[in-house]
Amino acid sequence: MAGAKHRAKKDRQAQIEHSSEVHKTPVQQPVRAYDGPGESSRGAPPSSVSGPQGRGRSGSTAPPSAGQQSVRSPSRGRAPSQVRGPSVNILPDRNALMSAARYVDLPGNAYVLGDEASSDSKASSNPIQSNPNSKPSSKLPPLEPLATVIIPGSADAQAFVTPEIARDFKVFLDAFDRANNFWYQKYKGLKCIDRPGFSTAGKEAVVAVNSHKVVKLPSNPVYQYDITIGNGVEKRGVINAVWNSKTVQGKFPPGILFDGNKLAWHMKDLGEELRFHVDLDAERGQNSRADNTFRVAVKRTARLELSQLQSYMDGRIPMDETVISAITFLDHLLRQMPSRKAISIRRSYFDRNSQDRATLGQGIEAMKGVYQSMRAAQGKQMVVNIDVSNAVFWNEQSLMNAARELTGCSTYSDLANKSKQTKKYIDSPLTDSVAMVAMRKLKKNEITVQHKGRTKTELEKVWKIKAIINETPRTKKFELKDRATKKVIKEVTIEQYYLEKYNVRLMEPNLPLVEATKRDVFFPMELCFLPKGQRYPYKLNEVQTAGMIKFAVTRPEGRKKAIAAGLQLLDWSNDKYLKNYGLQIDGKMLQTKARVLDPPTILFGGNAKIEPKFSGKWDLRGKKFLIGNYSVLKSWGVCVFPGRNAPSKDVIKSFMSAFINAYKGHGGRVENTDPIIVQALPDVGKTVEATFLAAGNQSQIRPQMLVFILPGKDSEMYSRIKKSCDCRYGVMSQCMQAAHVVKNNPQYHSNVCMKFNAKLGGTTNKVALKGKPPMSGHFSKPTMIIGADVSHAAPGSTTPSFAAMTMSLDTYCSRYAAAVQTNGHRVEMISSHTIAGMLTPLFNHWSQNVGQGNLPQHVFYFRDGVSAAQYVNVLSAEVAAIKGLMHQISRHNANYKVNKAQVNFTVIIAEKRHHMRIFPERGLAADKNGNPVPGTLVDRDVTEPFGYDFYLNSHSAIQGTARPTHYTVIMDEENMKPDVLQTMVYEHVYQYMHPAVYYAHLASQRARPHQDIAYSQQVLEASGGSTGEKPETEVKPLMPFHESHDHGQFGMWYI
Repeated sequence: MAGAKHRAKKDRQAQIEHSSEVHKTPVQQPVRAYDGPGESSRGAPPSSVSGPQGRGRSGSTAPPSAGQQSVRSPSRGRAPSQVRGPSVNILPDRNALMSAARYVDLPGNAYVLGDEASSDSKASSNPIQSNPNSKPSSKLPPLEPLATVIIPGSADAQAFVTPEIARDFKVFLDAFDRANNFWYQKYKGLKCIDRPGFSTAGKEAVVAVNSHKVVKLPSNPVYQYDITIGNGVEKRGVINAVWNSKTVQGKFPPGILFDGNKLAWHMKDLGEELRFHVDLDAERGQNSRADNTFRVAVKRTARLELSQLQSYMDGRIPMDETVISAITFLDHLLRQMPSRKAISIRRSYFDRNSQDRATLGQGIEAMKGVYQSMRAAQGKQMVVNIDVSNAVFWNEQSLMNAARELTGCSTYSDLANKSKQTKKYIDSPLTDSVAMVAMRKLKKNEITVQHKGRTKTELEKVWKIKAIINETPRTKKFELKDRATKKVIKEVTIEQYYLEKYNVRLMEPNLPLVEATKRDVFFPMELCFLPKGQRYPYKLNEVQTAGMIKFAVTRPEGRKKAIAAGLQLLDWSNDKYLKNYGLQIDGKMLQTKARVLDPPTILFGGNAKIEPKFSGKWDLRGKKFLIGNYSVLKSWGVCVFPGRNAPSKDVIKSFMSAFINAYKGHGGRVENTDPIIVQALPDVGKTVEATFLAAGNQSQIRPQMLVFILPGKDSEMYSRIKKSCDCRYGVMSQCMQAAHVVKNNPQYHSNVCMKFNAKLGGTTNKVALKGKPPMSGHFSKPTMIIGADVSHAAPGSTTPSFAAMTMSLDTYCSRYAAAVQTNGHRVEMISSHTIAGMLTPLFNHWSQNVGQGNLPQHVFYFRDGVSAAQYVNVLSAEVAAIKGLMHQISRHNANYKVNKAQVNFTVIIAEKRHHMRIFPERGLAADKNGNPVPGTLVDRDVTEPFGYDFYLNSHSAIQGTARPTHYTVIMDEENMKPDVLQTMVYEHVYQYMHPAVYYAHLASQRARPHQDIAYSQQVLEASGGSTGEKPETEVKPLMPFHESHDHGQFGMWYI
């Protein structure tokens, strides 16, 4: 068994060491203390540091003296649950890291890895302790294995495969699956709860919302038809061409609606069934072809009575297929006219000639449009939500210019050179260049071909790009045939063909060719043009994202003006389809009665209290954190990366001195007030390694925190730092911008101190007690809050989805641990085994440290990112799995004191991706910018007719228009009163840090660097549509935290 464990450990070690960020190669160049930008390395290491052969300048060995500990690089590959206890010992790979440490330039008596030549080196060089309070010891204590079960997908499951563990694991898993199935059967098909009542908390205020009341619904019956074109699986372009043909339009009376796919509606009964054929060639005056003639079948499927919809809103009938069909019809009726005269992207519409646009660079631009959506609402009414919509489009320009901008080339000749295939190594095969990979984003765009000699029809014809290929007009040859005889006349290049047939001399014949979706059709890039209005569906880079935010952010008054401009585009009063069917909509925004909840009192250390009132913010000056760092900060270091704005050593020292004083002033405990400052190496992974060793050598204990000063917003550098710190070295890290370091602003000190303190185990503040629980920000029984979110990559990306779950780790739900794992490809529901793998250690930790051996009696489960159609799946899949897991781990672990009281769940969906905005009038509910004040709650008129939902604005908008969070309560076994629940949700966001579901979102994004692939591959896959490959069926789990990460599994590493 011991041999099997050892082999499993080595396999896991190999897996981690071969990851992109786990560098096994030792640092070869000297690592020195930082003396400011632009200075060269010193010629020789100091006398206190061993030379290349482990000897000092005199040639004698220099082993560590008694009581001093050499800093070793951490071991790789052991699962987090292999060891436990206050001191986790490191088993270092000494030989691999000897040269990395022996050149560290440290003041005073610095010691490095134990000298191989010294006879007492093994006895005198103890591994670094993960607990900075533990004293150095020359003896290695034995490892104490955990008695917890191994969960699938966890590091344990990958690191150990022994018969005994496999047997125990199977027993646990089988029992868990049975418990999970019990709750699944109980919750399967369970309906979401109805609204128990409306809010009465706080004060009433009248506000406007960007919704418009439907004044009149169609009174006549509407007939619904099923449309089948061709074999039923034709492409969208064919469907549109057939539907818009003269033949089809001649068969139907005016006013027919079509959803562009399968459904059509009309007020007239067109008969039970209608069949005919459409010849698209004949429509265009061309010779008929069999493959361009399509069968059209029209079948009546329903007679819709819109009065049924009113009966549902009155509460006389339940939601059924007739109600759903009626709402679907009204939605398409609303879309019909705008989609014909504007660019349509689902429910958003953009005017092709709009002047409200901004260039984002690399051939793309942002444009404002209007969003509209109809829905049934509380108050027995239908409402239409109108809002601003922002989208990104390709610029209208020549394709070769778009390619040049996309690839960042300065000239077309530069583009031609950079488009050539390259070799990574001398003996490796040719592969696409970086420029060719970037140009893959041009695929699926529509183009026109413009040059002299083409007819008007040919100039107007639209082609679709299949690919940008690795051939040019000068190299690509084809056989030129006689149209009449089909005999080959000669073989010509595409460049020759255009010169001979059209007298067009290509100016850039070395640019890549454009292959059209039509077979064997190629065009020179310089003759192709991108028409306006083609959406850019890929992820924006950092510069583009900043430009998009600047363009999209508008204050409330500006947003209302943009909404008014959108209403002019929609032009309801002149919409012939709305008139024909008799649908009327009020042009004024709907007014509703909101509640403004009382702001809580915030409690800091020393019983200091702050009354933020309705500002939503407060000043930290003179305030101590509620709980300071868990352990005194003794071992830490600072690393500065070179760059144009890199601060000097004096500037950094000045900043660090001010920062340390600020942290102490907030209650932080710092012993080492002069952390070592080192300069970064060219390689980020080796830089982290060197900083880790330098910090440890200075203090002679394992580093607790590493600070990195970055020259700018470099996502690659940031990701590699975090991956190395989390997965290789097991140390918390804090990145700072060089510009902020130079400014040395006290407010910046305090903002970073909050993160710093949280990462070191502290808590900033909590909501002060007001009255009796639970109307106080506290809880009347042992309570746990769990947040969950699943993030997906850009469309077309092969990057897996990431499931993140956070769990509160204190009695007042202020600190949260987070677990993240891959969750398939674009899979929204978190699998039961993934939930078990993430939550089992967190449940054990909560029980031992918060619940005093018990399970919680009440669990709030906040879920983000699911649609209304998936609410029931959240209950039957995720909540069922959590309940099954709590049941099973309490039975499996003998240390649990099982609380016999049933664990009640309150399940709340939190959504930020919506278009509802609140525009208060001047007074109680409005701030100085026209935004709603924190605590503004709307639960009438625009909420669900019967469901339990509300919109709550919990923050003060610094810029732009505030977006409230939409909360939907789908289960409440605790039967909380609306005022109690809504107040708890509101006060929860004042517990810096943030709500649980927001932390889950942060953690899912922050864990992306933990993928077991190179960063360059992460970027390629995440960009969307760039690889052209289908995602793998199985996805790799994320790399685990290093075993010695003090706060990795149970700390706030993700903020």
